[in-house]
Amino acid sequence: MLAATLAQPTHAQVASLTPSGAFSVYQTSAAQTPPMGWNPWNAFHTDVDEAKIRAVARTIVDSGLARKGYRFINIDDGWALRRLADGRLRIRDSMFPSAKIPASDTGSFKPFTDYIHSLGLKAGLYTDIGRNTCAQVWDANSPNLPVGTVAERQVGSFGHAAQDMRTMFADWRFDYVKIDACGVADYTRDVAPVKAGDYQAFAPLIVRGNIPESDPASVEKLYATLGDAVRRWGGEAAVLSICAWGEALSPLWGHVRGNLWRTSPDIEFTWKSMLGNIDSMVDGALYAGPGHWNDPDMLAIGHGDFDATHLVEARSHFTMWAIMASPLLLGYDVRKPAPALLDIVGNPEVIAIDQDAAGNQGVPYRDGDAMVVVRTLTSPGARAVAMFNRGTEPVTAQVRWEQLGFAPGSRATVRDVWARRNRATAAGTITAELPAHGAVLLRVEGTPADPDTVPLDEMPARVNIAVDGLSPATALPMGQFPARINTAPDGTPLSVNGKHFAKGIGLFANSRVELRASGQFHRFVATPLVLSGAQPVRFRVYADRKLVAETSVTPSLEPHAIDADVTGAKVVELVAEGPNDPRVRPAMIAWGAAGFKR
Repeated sequence: MLAATLAQPTHAQVASLTPSGAFSVYQTSAAQTPPMGWNPWNAFHTDVDEAKIRAVARTIVDSGLARKGYRFINIDDGWALRRLADGRLRIRDSMFPSAKIPASDTGSFKPFTDYIHSLGLKAGLYTDIGRNTCAQVWDANSPNLPVGTVAERQVGSFGHAAQDMRTMFADWRFDYVKIDACGVADYTRDVAPVKAGDYQAFAPLIVRGNIPESDPASVEKLYATLGDAVRRWGGEAAVLSICAWGEALSPLWGHVRGNLWRTSPDIEFTWKSMLGNIDSMVDGALYAGPGHWNDPDMLAIGHGDFDATHLVEARSHFTMWAIMASPLLLGYDVRKPAPALLDIVGNPEVIAIDQDAAGNQGVPYRDGDAMVVVRTLTSPGARAVAMFNRGTEPVTAQVRWEQLGFAPGSRATVRDVWARRNRATAAGTITAELPAHGAVLLRVEGTPADPDTVPLDEMPARVNIAVDGLSPATALPMGQFPARINTAPDGTPLSVNGKHFAKGIGLFANSRVELRASGQFHRFVATPLVLSGAQPVRFRVYADRKLVAETSVTPSLEPHAIDADVTGAKVVELVAEGPNDPRVRPAMIAWGAAGFKR
């Protein structure tokens, strides 16, 4: 069986509680802010050609979008004609005529990437971790599918990781690769084209929507192998996009294997679909940061419920992607004039929030159909606030000073980012009346409640959930994160014996959390909590692998704070250890009111 032949990965579920002394995320120089650009799939599927893509690239430049950060011009599925006997890939040069090179039996994308680079842009390509790609099984009527024998039509990168990445990055000079996963999910023996003999069967490593029947370790290992090849042949600046649609626990290990990873199925051009994609990542702030981003999929702006006749919805869509520090990949035909859409996707103040250098994903607060998301920005005391109406009736949304981390009684300046004008200063709360499907996006600057303390909820990009305490057998359902800000993993408050903590991080016992302190702090403070179960849990704090605080917490007893000296530490680690049975989900625990003191 394939899975048995794959080495175990080093991701959270099999990792140790021993402190690492490292901030162990996928670390390259690439994607230090969420990637921005364009992908042809939503506009063209496989009905795309070089002329269209070149014209889009030219429009991205001429419209001013490139200057605003839209730099990646990507090619999706459909470009590969066949795999040759020696393993090399032949380009479909009827689609990309510049790839037709005399005396070359594969062709070359180098003329294409040279053109993209000449515009000051970057180029991306597509492959799959399996033998075959998504279009081959899901777009059977496409005229642009691979041709030849069963073996020749195996244009996915399974078994060809190093060879394909060398070709794409070293030879063809691409800067970005999107790696799909249909090849390990959708080629079972009972699928019609497999039964017909068109494709070789592949025992599924991903059973869609079914974590226990999937093989997350093997899927992760395949992406790890490709990631090693990307770094080798593409260098530090190469971008790796994992497209496993949130399956096989990929949102929980994506941050150690790639620069961005899908958290959901493909976005459809409906409000309902967009809400689902938001929900797939909005609680995942502890998993994202510079160089590693949650990805709720390409923007659907320009299509369906988000076209030029639905500007309220399009603006709300863009608002939520920006507040969540999502990649911004356009997916409509930008060659067709649509000034109102251009105004939305080109708003420089919204883009600045998405691209804020601190890389903190926003933290959500829910009240029925009203959702408020607060994002801590780089400038001291600066916050971005999205107020979003999920529903079909008007609602009132409100954000409180406590949620913003502002001093009680202080005043704050408020700027309406969409209106691009300042509002009256505010104190205590900010309220907005939202129409159906509406959103506002604000930049708020105020006085921190405690200038000498930085709560972890205000620096999620500097938190890494290295070990989450769960196994595939005890994993949460798809779309739920085992570590969350200001709530327990199940969304309940951080409360023990009548004592409530408005701030902190909730997760499970048998977990290890890495904090990138960078020598900037003197003390770490928190109140360890056991939120469920009856057994004691031991909490430890390490500073650069040195134990600096330790306590045992019994659920029935009054919680007590710890205050640890972490002066000069580069990495602080939080370990919570309790009874360990991989068949039983551990107790929910929390580090209440957790933060650093300067």
